[in-house]
Amino acid sequence: MTNYGGPERRKHGITEDRVQVLIQEAVSKALAAHEQHLTTHMDNQFKALRQTITDAFPGGDPHGHRIAHEKAIANASWWDKTKSDAFSKLTAAGLWAIVVFLCVAAWEHIKAEAKK
Repeated sequence: MTNYGGPERRKHGITEDRVQVLIQEAVSKALAAHEQHLTTHMDNQFKALRQTITDAFPGGDPHGHRIAHEKAIANASWWDKTKSDAFSKLTAAGLWAIVVFLCVAAWEHIKAEAKK
């Protein structure tokens, strides 16, 4: 094991201050490399997101895409209301038909009983 104390350490120019500077430079270099890596990664992710948005919306127009969906929803709501109204009216007409049928049947029964 080499002892770097005293004159031997000074001979190689390694002082505590020099060691601190070397460590600080190494850490700064590693942080800069990591920052560059993260920046590149984030740039790639944003490019991919931008491409996804461009591909998802016709002409890259999210506002137009939203408006198209709002129109489709409005049309679907109108159609649902129309079907509901038609079903309601058909049900009411069917109930009236049953009431009229029962009234006619009761009237015919009363007439038949009266002729006996």
